[in-house]
Amino acid sequence: MTALSPLVELDPDAVRDPAGVYEQLRERGVHHAPEIDAFVVARHDDVVRVLRDGRTFSSRNTVGRVLPPADPSNPRPPLSPLLLLSDDPEHAQRRSIVNRAFTPSKIAAWEPQIRQVAEEHVDRLGDLGEVDLVRDLAALLPIRVVSLVLGVPLRDVTRFREWSEEITASVGNHGGDPVRREQVQDAFSSYISLLLDQWDGTVDARVLSQIAAAERAGELTRTQCVSFVAELLVAGNITTTHHIASSIALLGSTPGLLDRLRSDPRLVQPFVEESLRLEAPIQGFYRLAMADAEIGGVPIPEGSRVFVLYGSANRDPQVWEDCPHLRLDRPNAAAHLAFGKGAHACIGSSLARLEGRVVVEVLLDRLETLELLAVPADLPYLASFVNHGPVSLPARVRLRGSVPAQEVGS
Repeated sequence: MTALSPLVELDPDAVRDPAGVYEQLRERGVHHAPEIDAFVVARHDDVVRVLRDGRTFSSRNTVGRVLPPADPSNPRPPLSPLLLLSDDPEHAQRRSIVNRAFTPSKIAAWEPQIRQVAEEHVDRLGDLGEVDLVRDLAALLPIRVVSLVLGVPLRDVTRFREWSEEITASVGNHGGDPVRREQVQDAFSSYISLLLDQWDGTVDARVLSQIAAAERAGELTRTQCVSFVAELLVAGNITTTHHIASSIALLGSTPGLLDRLRSDPRLVQPFVEESLRLEAPIQGFYRLAMADAEIGGVPIPEGSRVFVLYGSANRDPQVWEDCPHLRLDRPNAAAHLAFGKGAHACIGSSLARLEGRVVVEVLLDRLETLELLAVPADLPYLASFVNHGPVSLPARVRLRGSVPAQEVGS
């Protein structure tokens, strides 16, 4: 058993708050962890070095223990991320297919619709009494947004969300039913194929139209198109759900934070960055050493897998002053690694930041009170050592202008 064991074994306390594990890993430095058969990289500078050197540390064939092992007897291979598990020049070519959908101006254009959706969901909280802010808010907004950006009809958002959750369920957790995974993959693939078949030839801001155009031009196969959409769906839905949920948990558990943000709305964006730093929705991922290398003075043989811990790098005291605490005056707030770094930096980071900011702004505007009904140490978190976020946030909220429950009928 090593310092990493509690995370890999999905100890509830460790996955909820991995800071103690990360501190031990940083103190030890780069080392081989037999639990995942990989060298663990936990210090900030070492993590950045690996992420920037895609030539030495490849993203290909690095799934490791993140996804369940493939069944060689299955004639239909599992959906495989096209961006996450590829290197340049292939990675750059594939990314260029959808790059123009994620430019700052294109993302900014979505803000009015995102704000409208956020307001709808927050306003509904007033009718629910005690709520679960994951189920009733954090899990609802991102799937609506990613459906808009992809070009998925609103009528299909509910099953789109269910597929996204099923596809993500096995990431960093090998439990679950392989037959069910195959059924979900088949249903999802058939649905995306239908949308691609229905494409009218118009290329616009919708990502599906750009993927369909790439297929028609011979740049992608149909299987690659489906995998591409699955990757963008998971990245745009589940990780943003975890980010929003973590932000709400911080809002509800940090004394005085709501009032401080209301008094100075300019602090909302620094808060979003601190939430991403402290509670990165993706805590780490693998790379593959393509040649003999050295990280932190430790030899890394060619062919070795390397597990880079973004979450640990974001809490490295060598980079972050007063690193365990949320600070709204942090000068390097946006320099965190929640979205990775280098060629594989998250393509949707601007969209995730926008959603995170808008949700907080709407909550500040609409809510009179926010009371979490569980202390942070009792909140259930996703059973994964890769994905990170609360899966339930029981709370009592009161909208501005509404009557407190005890006053009704008095």
